[in-house]
Amino acid sequence: MKASALPLIMGCMLLAGCSAGSSLSTGSLFGGSASATPAAPVAAPVTVSDPTSRAFQVGTVSARAVKCGYNFDPAKLRASFLAYEVGSGLSSADVPRVEQIYDVSYNGVVKATATDKAYCTEARTKEIKTDLTRHLAGDYTPTPRKPVVAESGGLFGDWGSSSSGTDSGSKFKHPMDNL
Repeated sequence: MKASALPLIMGCMLLAGCSAGSSLSTGSLFGGSASATPAAPVAAPVTVSDPTSRAFQVGTVSARAVKCGYNFDPAKLRASFLAYEVGSGLSSADVPRVEQIYDVSYNGVVKATATDKAYCTEARTKEIKTDLTRHLAGDYTPTPRKPVVAESGGLFGDWGSSSSGTDSGSKFKHPMDNL
């Protein structure tokens, strides 16, 4: 064996070793899959149902329903929710904290949506109606969060694809952008 073949063999071994256990590949950079097996399904987020999360949920839904013009008594909903929590074993020391969380969430949504004329969209009112109906029936559990699965096209996945026929350039977002 010649000495000039040694670097070639070492280079091939290094490349083979790098690709054996790494999920980074040219396929992952260019929008393909790193492996031939399909990805495992994403598990649904766990919804916590404690007095704090229930107070926040019911206060928020009540304020949203008031904003969108639903005909119900928000004070009665608040009173029935607090009665439910006390009946469920909430200590008398924790009642003021739960009331405060309810009021802060209610008032925060009222203030945040006060100037938004387009807040009550069809999809949003459908969601509010579903939650409000549950709460008025005595079910104060928080709404389960929907799992969000983001499909990544890879590092170069957005380049060269355009639905309008004109390429608007890179579609990368800065990691600190809250969009």
